[in-house]
Amino acid sequence: MADKKKKSAKQINQSKFKGHYCRICGEHKANEKFSGKGHAAHICKSCAQKSPAEKAEDMTINKLHSMSFRYISKTDIEWLKKRRNDKRPEVREFARDIFEMKFPQLARNEIKQKLHIKNISFRIHGEIYDGHGDEYSVNVQYAADTSGRIIKQCYDEDNNLVDEQTVDIAPSAIRKFFNMAVHNHEMPFWEADFCREISYDPEIDLMPEEQDDSDNGDEFSEHSENEQNPFDTDDERGEPAWSVAAEYKDGEQQNIKGYGSIPDLVMELFFDFDSYFEDEFSEDDMYIENI
Repeated sequence: MADKKKKSAKQINQSKFKGHYCRICGEHKANEKFSGKGHAAHICKSCAQKSPAEKAEDMTINKLHSMSFRYISKTDIEWLKKRRNDKRPEVREFARDIFEMKFPQLARNEIKQKLHIKNISFRIHGEIYDGHGDEYSVNVQYAADTSGRIIKQCYDEDNNLVDEQTVDIAPSAIRKFFNMAVHNHEMPFWEADFCREISYDPEIDLMPEEQDDSDNGDEFSEHSENEQNPFDTDDERGEPAWSVAAEYKDGEQQNIKGYGSIPDLVMELFFDFDSYFEDEFSEDDMYIENI
């Protein structure tokens, strides 16, 4: 008996689906779901009833969906970048999601290029490790703005203010410092990276909570008897180990809190801040308790 001929890949593919492919909705459907002209045009009866605008949008979304699980060429990448600014909301949001999934670091870099810090408040209360591997417990808050003024406030273990110092650096130096916080320490993405219980889109909403509109100059003044301590919290997880509140020049705001262990990038920002006070503070001033 003669050997049976092997089926080609095309024949196997056709026998597998036993239907027809609609290029609008991207689905394989039974032949009866297509009209005579629909077979030739690869448009099912359901999609044929849609308006030209609806067909075009569905085809675009279908193409975007296919990009999520296949290699895309340089031409596809340029097309995908343009779709992120598409006037159709569903296409625009889907394209941004696909681009961030396929090129996460590139997407982050584009976001960071748009972010320039106007002012920042950073606090840390927990165990940190110095360059020699020694562990210390710190309870300190820093504030800085584009004028170049940096304020450091030290608190005891009961969160009572025990010391406050101020240094002034050149505006160019503070810009460099702010750029390091954004680009090197990835500060705009700390919530996504370290606080995963709260999801957000850093390109659209950097801060899920509203920031206090009080005057920045009075924010770090000595607390009155009736003033709420900035470290007080009603969160069931207890007091945060670190927090950041930042305002960017484009109006974006960021306000996040971290609990538990302190991530390395957060710790690095602490050392960068504290380096401006090394000549004015003893080790006891810098570190509340030597473990």
